[in-house]
Amino acid sequence: MSWLLNKFVEQVTGVTGALLVSRDGLKMAVSGLGTDQADKAAAWVASLHSLARSAGTISGSASGGFRQAIVEDDGVLVFVMSADHAAAGHPTAGRGLVGTVLGVLARPGADPNTVGFEMGLLVKSVADHLVTATRTGGRADEGR
Repeated sequence: MSWLLNKFVEQVTGVTGALLVSRDGLKMAVSGLGTDQADKAAAWVASLHSLARSAGTISGSASGGFRQAIVEDDGVLVFVMSADHAAAGHPTAGRGLVGTVLGVLARPGADPNTVGFEMGLLVKSVADHLVTATRTGGRADEGR
């Protein structure tokens, strides 16, 4: 998937980096970020995604309608979007799969509409392949 993210970073104006992480923070593919930067970004993106998804409960939305979160800082725009179809109601839901999250970093002058639109196109084009099996084999799984 890194080649796909590399292409995305090269082609979308203002984008400086992108990463695909599992919803539990496991880094899966990266473009435009160093190893330490990508590790920090993976944890942050997964956490922000979790917080943003839970915001629907405040408004009473039970549909899981989270689409995108954008954080603006003086030096960067950070976009976070669900990147899979592992939500409730999709055929893959509840089958031992963990969903994924697409995080994108862009320059402050980047057009949020363009970046968000391009992220949506990327996710739609490969979403059925953007789930990962739940991790097994750890101490919590012993004796099962």
